[in-house]
This record gives sequence, structure tokens and C-alpha cells, in this order.
Amino acid sequence: MLLIKSESTDAYFNIALEEYLINNYDEEFFIIAVNEPSIIVGSNQYTYDEINALYVKQNNVKVVRRLSGGGTVFQDHGNINFSHIYFDDGSKLNDFSKVCDIILNFVNSKMGIDAKFAGRNDLVIDDKKFSGHARLRLNGKILHHGTLLFSSNMTSLTDSLKFNPEKYADRSLRSNHQRVTNLVEHLPQSISLEKTYDMFWNYLRSIFPESKVYVLNHEDVDNVKKLVADKYSTWDWNYGSEVNLPLFNTAAHKYGNFEIYLESDNNKIKQIRIFGDFFSKENMADIENALIGCEINASAAKNALKNLDFNNYMSGISLEEFVAIFNVD
Repeated sequence: MLLIKSESTDAYFNIALEEYLINNYDEEFFIIAVNEPSIIVGSNQYTYDEINALYVKQNNVKVVRRLSGGGTVFQDHGNINFSHIYFDDGSKLNDFSKVCDIILNFVNSKMGIDAKFAGRNDLVIDDKKFSGHARLRLNGKILHHGTLLFSSNMTSLTDSLKFNPEKYADRSLRSNHQRVTNLVEHLPQSISLEKTYDMFWNYLRSIFPESKVYVLNHEDVDNVKKLVADKYSTWDWNYGSEVNLPLFNTAAHKYGNFEIYLESDNNKIKQIRIFGDFFSKENMADIENALIGCEINASAAKNALKNLDFNNYMSGISLEEFVAIFNVD
């Protein structure tokens, strides 16, 4: 196990660092970092539907798409980010217990705060979220990353993200300002972010006693910067093309929300895009392509997708639950 304390506050760099380490090192890593104001978008989300584009532009907030699924989060200098890269242990993609237990133990035992696991992938205090998590399987490894809201600017968080209460009215832990909290509000005694950052670092070293501290060398930094230039800072990666299709329907599930945009002709799908905060192993383009020409009903959609291992596309959501979205009166 190699421990990395990132010296960069650039979200482009720190997100790219994860992919670089997975693809170029046969090692396990635990990385901690603090980013300047940024919005991190899940791999399956439609960026324009998640962010307040005007606020982002006016305030120079970076928007970065990560490799994993899940929902959009706001980060700033009051937020501690962590990434654990470890060899695939065969656990389900929606099993967050391994790393969540590490974070919970730190918050409970070292910070003196009563925190719990709730929902799909959240850690909460009094039902308010302070830590969100996402996972991805890649190249025989698992990337599990997340956040610790310590003293984040809640006004900036609220203003930078969109929240449509009608779109997913029954999702109980949607990350809006009324459902999130900072750790600093619950501390038994005042501690600075810097002190907490050091406490977390020392805690990681104690629970991974065989670990070694790793400092990125010049070659590492140059390669990550190239990945930033070629991918993570590009409009194509972070935004992609605008979706000029009407919204057809949305659905909320405990393992993720999803929405479908489509154009039809004689009740058959002509074009379709699928977005959401679900977790996936395969590219959703496979599902979209299989549905082209399909009649708009659940039975036809299920038949069109029957040869695909659907759990690889929406972890925890069954094919039957997905195709029900096409049953519209």
C-alpha cells in the first residue's frame, strides 16, 4: 500500500491522477487531497442538467467528469477528498462497506462525532450527509473515492448545483443544502481543517502499518498533466455534446436515479440517451444502441435488451425495473 498526499489543489489533476495510477502501477494506493472550488460529475450524468452553468462561468468553478458513476458533488478548500485504489476483492459494485467503515471509524473515534451509514452510499450525521462515495471496477482493481465535508461553503454548493425537487421527489438523500452538513458543525471542540487533514493522514498510516508514503516524481507529474490536457480538462470529456432530445421520463431507485431523453417515430425509438447517478461497469451506449428501432413499451424494451448482462450497466437495478420507465400512460 502506498499513501499519497497530493500537493495539487487542481481537480483536473487529482481526478486524472486516479486513472494514471490504476493504469501504470501494480500497487494499492490511498490518496488524500483538497481541491479548489470544483464540481465533480458522475460518469453517467448529463452535465448541463446538474450544474448552474451561469454561476460556474461567473465564478470560474472547474467542472470535471470522473470515471465512476454516482451523483454530482461540489468541492472546495473546506472539503477533504480521498481515493482508495485496491485489487479487486470480488465484492459487488454497490457494496461500499470496506472504505465507508474506514471513514466512519475515523469520524466516530478520532473526531468524536456520531456518524452512520445511510442510503446507497452516504455517511450521515442526524440524517444529514457529510460524505458521499463512488466506486468503479477497472483493470482488475477497484477505485473507491469520496468526500468529507468539513467546512465547505454551503452557499457556493447550493448556487453551483441544480436541484429539481419534482424530478426525483422520492429520493431521500438527494444532495441539496437542506440535506448536507459540515463536520465542523458537530465537533465537540474546535479543530481546523489543516489539523483534521493531518489527523486523517496519521489515521491512515496507523490502520495501514505496512504502507509507505509515496511522493509523485517528475515523470508521474508530467504524465498526469498530459492526461489532464488530453482528457480531463477538455470540453468533450466534461460536458460532451448537448442533448437536443426531449425528456421522455425519469425514475428513482434506491440504487440510482435515471432519466431518458428520446425522439420517436411511429411509436418507435429513433434516438435515445440515458443518464443518471447509477453505477455501471459497461458503457451505456450499448443499451442505447440496442433500443434504437424498439417500440416504446416495457415488453419490447426488455426483449431488445435480453442478451445483455443488464447488471453491468445499472448495478443493483434489474432489467424489469429499468424497462418499466417505458410504460407511460
